[in-house]
Amino acid sequence: MALAKQTVNSGGFGRRGTAARSNTGPRPASSRPATVSPRPEDRTHDAIAEAAKAVGEQVSASASRGKAYAKACLAGTAAFIAALFALTGVENKVFQAGPMLIFLAIPILPTLALILYIPTVILSDVARLLSVPRGWADIGIGLMLGVGLGTAVAMSNPPGDGKSLMMALAMTAGGFIGGFAFWRAQGYPGTSSGSAAAFDHAYDKLT
Repeated sequence: MALAKQTVNSGGFGRRGTAARSNTGPRPASSRPATVSPRPEDRTHDAIAEAAKAVGEQVSASASRGKAYAKACLAGTAAFIAALFALTGVENKVFQAGPMLIFLAIPILPTLALILYIPTVILSDVARLLSVPRGWADIGIGLMLGVGLGTAVAMSNPPGDGKSLMMALAMTAGGFIGGFAFWRAQGYPGTSSGSAAAFDHAYDKLT
């Protein structure tokens, strides 16, 4: 009896030992996919591609602004001549120059455009920092440049000279139209499509 009991007990111990050993067996493999870190060559290639893309966007934006600035200069010059003619007529020395006016304008206008480009960039940065809407900023910058040029011309002539005052007003008008033309060349940023169409119609009426 004691031997049989011992045999049963030993059998029970054997099952417990088998279960314990089975619990310490190898664990199943994880179902999560193994993460593979990118190679240094791939990271370098991606960084170069992102840098090239950023440079391309900057170049494209600069080219677009340069083209818009050239259009603004041409529109402002045309508006200045038209306003000066309307204010002073053919008696102004500018119009009496005749064909010489064209030869004088060829070197003067590009030089003046280059000189005005620096304050234009500075004022654009200031307007951006102050969060001024694009339309108001572009037109305001053109108007300020026109007023500045007109004031310089008026101060360079004797006080009470009516023709210099008329030229200053014409330069102010040219700056206003130039700023509007720059905003228009950029696609009227900050406005809806309906407002852009209305501005186009107004610009066509003015020009």
